[in-house]
Amino acid sequence: MKYRISITKVLTLGLILLVAFPCFATSETDETVSRYGTVNDDFYAAGGTVNIDANIIGDLVISGGELFIGNRVQGDVIAAGGSINLGGEILDDVRIAGGEVMIDATIGDDLMVAGGEIKVSSTTSIGGDTWLAGGDVYMAGKVNNNLFIRAGNIRISGTVHGDVELEGGEIEILEGALIEGNLHYKSPDKAKIHPDAKITGNLTYEQMQWDHPHRGYGIFFSLTLVVAGIVLFLIFPGFTMSAVGRVSDDPWRSLGVGFVLLVVTPVVAVLLTSIVLGVWVGLSMLALYFVALLTGLLIGCFFVGDWGARRLHKNVVTTAHRIVSVTIAIILLGFIQLIPFFGGLLLFALLLLGLGAGILQLHNVYSQSGGVKDVM
Repeated sequence: MKYRISITKVLTLGLILLVAFPCFATSETDETVSRYGTVNDDFYAAGGTVNIDANIIGDLVISGGELFIGNRVQGDVIAAGGSINLGGEILDDVRIAGGEVMIDATIGDDLMVAGGEIKVSSTTSIGGDTWLAGGDVYMAGKVNNNLFIRAGNIRISGTVHGDVELEGGEIEILEGALIEGNLHYKSPDKAKIHPDAKITGNLTYEQMQWDHPHRGYGIFFSLTLVVAGIVLFLIFPGFTMSAVGRVSDDPWRSLGVGFVLLVVTPVVAVLLTSIVLGVWVGLSMLALYFVALLTGLLIGCFFVGDWGARRLHKNVVTTAHRIVSVTIAIILLGFIQLIPFFGGLLLFALLLLGLGAGILQLHNVYSQSGGVKDVM
């Protein structure tokens, strides 16, 4: 068995994420969001600090700086944030992306986490498969199926009833660890396995170079995109959604304009910097160029969010719904980019589409009277 995330698994994850759109029945956005009691539907929230200590009958989808999840969720949990503390009981799947992630919960089905630092406590129980990727991963809980970890530093002291596949810079199997299936790992050096750790299946080692100990699924880049997307929409909602509409209405023109801008702009900027009188103009053009690239990618992410909602015949009309939809899209794209060639090609296409659509929308706005008002 080789460590990989197949196209089928990623597309399945995408379907799971998109199904999180069903009703948008209950949602909140604020600097601080707290929810208690019982929510008889799906719940969506975004904010600086989000504290969910409620019985959620449906799915829970949240994003923000600090996230706290407790009590009981009868559906899926999808979360993206700077720091995430997951507790309580989740009856279905959990999908998390965060800078620091602490898991101390009972999870009924699969767990997938991408983060800078991931800790799974000894009291955690996971009913299905578990995928963990990050800079540092400490796994002390119980996994009832297979475990997959990719990280710079990996430490395992928990129980796994299935197979284990590891890929990392440094790997330790600590005292008290129990692996009832096979253990296959890739690392520059052999793992440190405590004499009292138990591995009942076959143990295989494959030597490899480790050049990205803290990459994680591009977690920090994904979090940056989430924050930037929220800021872009809150400041320029009209421009953002008009540009998204252009991606749908005129994709080939958007793609062409985006490609030309991507190639020509840096060339012109470099030429200008070689001329004494054009140095500051060239440097300013380069600065605006990088802002345009980020904006274009965000427009592409908003397009993916809207596209997913339309496929499920759902309307995304409020600010909270937009924030949730783009967060889900960015998390999904973060996993899709792991697919060799296809993932990178898709993100590149979205960048070109968003970049071209953004420029076309700017041209349309400022070629008409009252253009600035239209942007806002």
